[in-house]
Amino acid sequence: MVFDFLFKKKKEEEQKKESEKAVAEVKKEEKKEDKKAEKETKKKESIEERIEREMNALPSFIKNKIKDPAIKKRFIELAKRMEKDGVDMNSPKQMKKWVKDHEKELKNEQVAKVETVVKGDEPGRNDPCPCGSGKKYKKCCGR
Repeated sequence: MVFDFLFKKKKEEEQKKESEKAVAEVKKEEKKEDKKAEKETKKKESIEERIEREMNALPSFIKNKIKDPAIKKRFIELAKRMEKDGVDMNSPKQMKKWVKDHEKELKNEQVAKVETVVKGDEPGRNDPCPCGSGKKYKKCCGR
């Protein structure tokens, strides 16, 4: 009788351990599935979305420069080219190597130069107003 009680208790403990192991394995599998799903959503995320998300983690002095639409657009274009060439965007070494390899190309693609705007001649203060009122410019549209 005493032995039966001990055997039952030992079997119960073994079953409890087995069920705990099964639960632990199920949790591990769930974690793996969650990680896979997370990776898939990251892959589906566009470059623009990824850059926008990562911009929030940058220091403010860099954020302010990238907020300029022209710079941001250029940055996104470069990221797309890097991704197309198979550069791992999480590896600074690969990114630096890509930039070094394409240095001449990138210098030739500099952003367009700013053109100076030349204003037309304005009438003098005592000239007749160009609106056709017949008054002097200073008393009509020159105010």
